[in-house]
Amino acid sequence: MTIDYDDPQLRLKALTWSDVDPDRHPFDPGTVLDVVRAVAPAGGVPAPYRYVRDQVFDHAAETARWNWQQAMTVALVEHYGAWACGWSAQMPGRTTDGVLVLRWHGARDSIATPEETLDAVAGALLDWRTFLDDLAELFTVHLPLPAEPRAAAAAWEATTASLVATVAARSGDDEDWYSICALALTWFLTVAEVPGENHEALIDTAIGGRFSSSVSPLGAEVADAAESLAATLTGITPQPDDVWPDTWPQDWPSWRSTELPTATRVPRVYSPAIPDTLASWRRIRQAARWEHATEHVTGPARTARDGIAEHLSRQKYPAARILAALDLVRADAAEGGPLTFERLEAWQREVLDVANAWFRTTSAWSRAGQERYAYSAYLPEVFDACLTEATDPAVPLPSRAARVYLDVLHFHPFADGNARSAALALYFVLAREDIILSRAAPLLMTRWPAADPRAAEALARFVALLIKQTRQ
Repeated sequence: MTIDYDDPQLRLKALTWSDVDPDRHPFDPGTVLDVVRAVAPAGGVPAPYRYVRDQVFDHAAETARWNWQQAMTVALVEHYGAWACGWSAQMPGRTTDGVLVLRWHGARDSIATPEETLDAVAGALLDWRTFLDDLAELFTVHLPLPAEPRAAAAAWEATTASLVATVAARSGDDEDWYSICALALTWFLTVAEVPGENHEALIDTAIGGRFSSSVSPLGAEVADAAESLAATLTGITPQPDDVWPDTWPQDWPSWRSTELPTATRVPRVYSPAIPDTLASWRRIRQAARWEHATEHVTGPARTARDGIAEHLSRQKYPAARILAALDLVRADAAEGGPLTFERLEAWQREVLDVANAWFRTTSAWSRAGQERYAYSAYLPEVFDACLTEATDPAVPLPSRAARVYLDVLHFHPFADGNARSAALALYFVLAREDIILSRAAPLLMTRWPAADPRAAEALARFVALLIKQTRQ
């Protein structure tokens, strides 16, 4: 079996429970290290990353390290099956004395000597398999769910809390556990035979916007999320006298406990419904008068100053990465052609210094959970169509540049760095017409609401003004 680097089997979020169910995929933990050594990519382990002061960052060596990690993933999937792609998902495991250890933290940080590197790969794969075994055992404990509505509500509540607690406990306080938590809930909904088309919305109801991705949840938050999902699935909400023990689950207090004095009882926090920012933007996008908001403008318009490059290189992000991405944008603009997701992804890989920058497969959140960008299976196709319109000459250039900037912000296609991606998309659209803004900080530092058509048209006029100032 030969697997292409872009094969869905290498995308953890695309895997179903049947892909990862331990009962379907025999595994011998005693032979893992031997297998890793046997299937390791030809050519050996690349040189480890070492910081040297005043030395230029070696992009070729960095690319080699990430390519090696990807090649190792392909090799493990070819040997074990798709479930093995989770070896690099940063799921910690426990040592014999119970200490939580993360054995693989990405190619840059984890590649060391050849022997140490292969040991780390084997350990990470074992930790991932152990996590899948734990999930399978938990599924067995909680299934089948009772049919009686109140009993079913209690069972769903307990199951959701247990799943969230299990993932959080395995991931640790400082790890990015959120996406794995959403995946585990998706798998359980599948096993419990909840209709698949509702999974995304149900998981949004349970955990969307409630927790910080890099921080383990509080017990009261877990309880509230669990009750919310149970109520959505069964239509049953608990009565005020429906008591939980003071320390359930895993020593976390319950807001519903009556065993604690009222003054010390954890208060219930109701999470307000978060509207879909992307849906609001798509309505505004259709309603905005793009053709009339600005006049047609042509290049050239440039000075010795590159406002977007200047602004982005002064932010908290590594300047070298954003400047390298801008080089790619300029080359693509000079080549011509439409704006495509493939181009955005290539720039984003450079910006984030990652091997892949796939389109997100779950709902996204920003501004501390205040804005939600819902996901659906057809969203990438819709986004592609919007990108194509960015080079439609029928719409004035300032309007097209403003529109694609807002498209990337509100479609939120990537797991990280969407604001930078939006700036690069705007840069590309203008650079195709030989326009490089001399000033861009006011544009990039201003928040442009998704639900206000006046703001969308105002941004188009502002881009036109910046072009005019550049030309003058």
